[in-house]
Amino acid sequence: MPEDRDDTPPPTDLAAAAVALLSRPLPTFVAERKRLATTAREHGDTDLAAAILTLRKPSVAAWALNVLAAHQPTALDELEHLGAELATAQGAGDAAALRSLGADRRALVARLVDTTVAAAAEEGATLSPAVVETVRQSLQAASADAELVAQLSTGRLTDAPTSSGSGWGGVVGGPGARRDDDAEVSEERGRQTQGDAPDADDRRRRLLERLGAAEHEAEIAEGASEEANSLLDDSAVRRADLLRDREDLARRLDELDAELTDAARELARRQREADRAQRSLDAAREETDRLRAALDE
Repeated sequence: MPEDRDDTPPPTDLAAAAVALLSRPLPTFVAERKRLATTAREHGDTDLAAAILTLRKPSVAAWALNVLAAHQPTALDELEHLGAELATAQGAGDAAALRSLGADRRALVARLVDTTVAAAAEEGATLSPAVVETVRQSLQAASADAELVAQLSTGRLTDAPTSSGSGWGGVVGGPGARRDDDAEVSEERGRQTQGDAPDADDRRRRLLERLGAAEHEAEIAEGASEEANSLLDDSAVRRADLLRDREDLARRLDELDAELTDAARELARRQREADRAQRSLDAAREETDRLRAALDE
């Protein structure tokens, strides 16, 4: 288990607090959140303290990706670069490049998944196969979405994105956040006065479960669509190759027909020449026989 880090300096804003909190070992999350809020309050920032208390515990997959960003801050640069190359190839309709880059993406995602598993192990956590698969889906989605790569790089995830596109908001203080910081502060204060946190937390949990299931289904559909599009590209390339081969064969057939016609003409000409030569030979033999007979008389 990693050594406790209670010497973390007091946060200066919500984003800094999120970075400090969301990559900490999950069993320490609640205690660390309280400690950071207390520290902020002791330094006179009551608004920040209230905002920190609204930070919810990240999913295990989101936590693992936060750990990846913390341990390997440049690990996602290559994914972003590859995503740009894929976008260029898609825009150009370059099927060969898409196939090559697709293989590169699968290899890179697999390597980043291994790096994430290793980083989580350094923090004392063993990721389940289901979490590893969610991490893989998140990295796969990010490979097609530069904004998701940027969000993963912040180290402030609360949810692991499993599909690209607008509407995802599982990062604290970043693009697409579900609520801005002021709203979170107001909600936390309302909870403290109304005492409705348990019901709200339970409803939020149910909604998050449904969201996770929907995102998982969307990712499956996206994967199937990507595979179908890849097969479509392969079929289009194969059809183009076969059409080109057919054109080549048609040209060759025309050439062979012409050569066959020439060969037939040449055969007929040489047959005539052979017939003339045979007649000349027969005449020469007859003349020879006649002359020999005359000598014998």
